[in-house]
Amino acid sequence: MKSTTSGKRIAFVLLSIFTVMLVLSMFSYDGVSMQVAGENVHGFSGFSGFVLACGIGMLALFLALSVTGIILTGVAILLCIVFGVVLGSLALALLPLLFPVLLVVGLVAIFSKRKSV
Repeated sequence: MKSTTSGKRIAFVLLSIFTVMLVLSMFSYDGVSMQVAGENVHGFSGFSGFVLACGIGMLALFLALSVTGIILTGVAILLCIVFGVVLGSLALALLPLLFPVLLVVGLVAIFSKRKSV
């Protein structure tokens, strides 16, 4: 079944509802105030400062989590490379053990009868 609403439309509707609820919540407070440099900031400027501080906090959280994800991805890639190098060196170390097997296979190939067409 195909959905008629896109993800962008749903995100816009949710953002609009959140913004309206945020603005309506401003009127439920009797005295919104913040202290900036020891002075009280009242009214809309205090509320705007609070919203700005929340936005900066969310941006900092997003950047911190994304940087952490990038670092973990880099470590995972490094560990995959180290694992490949270890397996390659193990294969090179075990290569002399294959020499007798290769001799037998070569001798069988040399002395086997070939059918010519």
